[in-house]
Amino acid sequence: MFFQLSLFALTLYNGTLVGPFRIAETEPGHHQVYLQAAMAPDGRFAIMWRDSLPINNHHNSELELFVRFFNSDGNPSSEAYKIIKLVDTNYIYGPCLDMDTLGKTVLVWSEGGPYLENMHTRFQVFAPDGSPMDSARILCSGGAGWYSRLGLSLANNGIFAFAMRAWGNGIWVQRFDLEGVPQDSLFLAHDTGDINFCYPQTALNDKGDLVVTWYDFGPPSYPRFQVFDAEDEAILPWEPRGHRLDDGEEFYLATRAEPFWLDDDRFVVFWIDRTSRAGIRKHPVGRVFSDRGLTRHPLRTVMWGDSLWLSHGGPEGWYSTAVSPNDSFAYTHTRSHSDYPDTSEPSKKRYWEHGAGILGYIQNNEPIRRTNLFEYTPPWGADTVNSRFNNWTHVQPPAVACCDDRIVWVYS
Repeated sequence: MFFQLSLFALTLYNGTLVGPFRIAETEPGHHQVYLQAAMAPDGRFAIMWRDSLPINNHHNSELELFVRFFNSDGNPSSEAYKIIKLVDTNYIYGPCLDMDTLGKTVLVWSEGGPYLENMHTRFQVFAPDGSPMDSARILCSGGAGWYSRLGLSLANNGIFAFAMRAWGNGIWVQRFDLEGVPQDSLFLAHDTGDINFCYPQTALNDKGDLVVTWYDFGPPSYPRFQVFDAEDEAILPWEPRGHRLDDGEEFYLATRAEPFWLDDDRFVVFWIDRTSRAGIRKHPVGRVFSDRGLTRHPLRTVMWGDSLWLSHGGPEGWYSTAVSPNDSFAYTHTRSHSDYPDTSEPSKKRYWEHGAGILGYIQNNEPIRRTNLFEYTPPWGADTVNSRFNNWTHVQPPAVACCDDRIVWVYS
C-alpha cells in the first residue's frame, strides 16, 4: 500500500516570513520521501526528494529523483527537475545535495537495479537559478545500497567530496571538480575495509581539509571520524577504525554524525545519543573540534529528550542539522504522539507525527541551545493523523537548511 505525500516548507527567523507552501504536488500512488535541503548565504535554497511509484510492493518500486530551487523569499526559481537516469536502471540510492556560497548546487546519488546490479554513482551540477549546468555524469561504478546513504560536501573553490559505503568494503572517499574531473583517487577513510561501517557523512573546507564521519556497528557501536588534509593524508593520529566522537562508553548505540566546518580550523559534529541514560529518551548532542580536529572541546547535550517519542530511525538517525556562516545552527526531528480516541483496542490506536526543531549557536567552542523545542508543522488534528502498520511510518523524516537570517524547514 502506498501513500500520497506532499512536501512543504516554512522559512523562519524571529517569526514567520513565509507560511507553509507545497513543494511538489501529490500524484496518485506516488510516495515522496528522502527529503533534503541546502541553502546559500543569501537565502536561496534547494530541496531534493525521491519519488517512488510501486511496481509490485514497497521493495520493488520505480524510483525517481527530483530537485527544485527557490529564492530567498520562498518563491520557486525553477520547476521540479527530474534527474534523467541511465536506461538500464530504475532504483535511486542514498541521494544528497549541497550548495556553495554563490548558490551553485551539486546533487550526487547512486542508481542501479533492484538487487544492486549495474550500480553507478552519478552527479549533476546546477546554476544558482536552478538550471542544470550540464547533463548528469558518472563518478564511479558502485555506490550506496538500499539501507545506506552517501555523504557530500561542496566547498567554495569548485571542489566537492563524496563518501560512500562500498558493500562489504568500508567507507570510501574521493574529490572532484564541478566538471567531474577526479582530484585524487578513491581512498579508504580507515585502515581496512569493514562491512560494519556505514552512513558516511563529509565536510570539506575551502583549504581542502576533509572531515569524514561514519557509524561503526561494532560491536560495540559508535560514531567515528577522521580528518584528512588536501593531499588525503590523515591529520589526526591514525586509528585503524577511526576516532570515536565521544570520550567513553556513554554513547554506545548513537546514530550517524553530521559534521560542519565553522572556519578553516574548527568544525562541529552533531549526532543523537540513543542510549538509556535517561530512560528511553534520545538526545541530540554536539561537539566542536579545533586545530583541524586535534583539539576536542566539551561535548554538549543540546536537548535533554522530548516529552513525546523522538523518531530516531535507528543508527541512520531521522534528524537533520544545519549550520549558518555566523555559527548559528538549526536542528529538527520527528516527534510522535498516540492515543485511543474511541476505544482502548490496539487496532484503533492513532498516531500523529510532527516536525519539531530547536535553534542554537556556537559560543566559546560549545554548541548551546537558544530555544525550547517547538513544532513548525500544523497543530494536532484530523489532517495530520498518521496511522501505522507493519512498523512502517508514513510521515518522512524532516530536513532543515539555514543561513544567517533564513531557515527552511521541510516536512511531509
